[in-house]
Amino acid sequence: MGEGRILVIRWGRLGDLLLAGAATREIARAFPEKKIDLAVRAEWEEAAGLLPGIDRVRTLEGSGLSDLLRFRREKLAGKYDAVVDLQGNLRSRILSARLGGRRVVYPRASLSRRLLVRTKRWFGPGPRPVWRRYLDAVEKLGVDVRPEPPRLLPVSEEGIPGAIAFAPGAGRATKRWPPERFASAIRIVHERFHRPILLIGARSESDLLERIAGDAGAPIEIAAGPPLRQSAALLRDAAILVTNDSGLMHLAAGYGTPVVALFGATVPELGFGPMGEKDIVISRELPCRPCSLHGTDRCPLPDESYVCMTAIEPGEVAEAVGRILRDSGEGVG
Repeated sequence: MGEGRILVIRWGRLGDLLLAGAATREIARAFPEKKIDLAVRAEWEEAAGLLPGIDRVRTLEGSGLSDLLRFRREKLAGKYDAVVDLQGNLRSRILSARLGGRRVVYPRASLSRRLLVRTKRWFGPGPRPVWRRYLDAVEKLGVDVRPEPPRLLPVSEEGIPGAIAFAPGAGRATKRWPPERFASAIRIVHERFHRPILLIGARSESDLLERIAGDAGAPIEIAAGPPLRQSAALLRDAAILVTNDSGLMHLAAGYGTPVVALFGATVPELGFGPMGEKDIVISRELPCRPCSLHGTDRCPLPDESYVCMTAIEPGEVAEAVGRILRDSGEGVG
C-alpha cells in the first residue's frame, strides 16, 4: 500500500483493548512504512500505550453521536489507506464512513455467542478467542499473520518478584468469586508456599481489598488503583495471578504471567479466556452456564444461589497455584 496511515479502532473495555495487541503487532510488522493510529476512549489512553506498533493514540471524549463526529473531524483529519475495525458496531461504522481506504472488520460471532448463552450450545465454526478473531480482520488486508497471542510493551516500573497476586474484582457481580473465598485461598497459599502475597484492584475496590486482607490473616501488599503501568509491572513480576474474568487477567497474560482464572457467569468459549499454556481455568459445568455475555449484577436463578462461583473451593484454587509453580520449576516451598 506504500507510505501512508492505517487506523485501528477498538474503544471497548480494558481486556478488549489489550487483546488487540496481536493485531497491532501484525499490522506494524506487515506495513513498517506506515504510521498506525489507534482510536480509543480517553479513559483507556494509558492502556493503549502498552500495545505494540502504535504511532499515535487518538482519544474519543464523550459517547454521543456529536462527540463521535467531532472526534472524526478534529482528530482524524485526512485520509487513511486502511481502517481496521476491531469494534464492529454502528458507531465504528459511522466513524470510518468517510476516512477513505479499505475497511476491514473483525468477525464478532455475535449470533453464535448469543446462541451459546441461550441454548448452552455453540453453533457454527468452532469458538475462537477474540484476539485470534482480531487477526482474522488483519488477514483481510492480505497479511500472512503469525497466530501468536498478544504481548504488551515493556514497562520500567518495579514489581514484587515472585509474588502470588490475587485480583478479586470484576465488572459484574456474577463474575466475582466471594471475598471470603479469596481470603481463605490467600491464607492457604501463604501457609503452603511462603511467598509474598499481592492484592490488586481498582481504587473503587479499596474496601473490598482491605476486607479480604483483614480476613486472610496473612502479610499482604495491597495495590488499590495504582497507575496502569504500575499494575502492569506488578503483574509482570508476579509468579501467578489468581483472578476473576477481568481486565487484569488480560493484563497479566500480556506479560506472560500464568493465571488461575475463576469463571462463573461467563465461559472461555465466549472468546475472553486466558491464553497461556500454563493457565488454569476453574469453573463448574452447570446447566445455567453461561447465563450472559459479560456477566450480570444478580444471579438469574430463582433462588439467586450464585452456585457457579460459590461451588469453587479455596483448596482447589490453592492446588492450581501449586501445580503452576511445579510446572514452572519454581518448587512449592
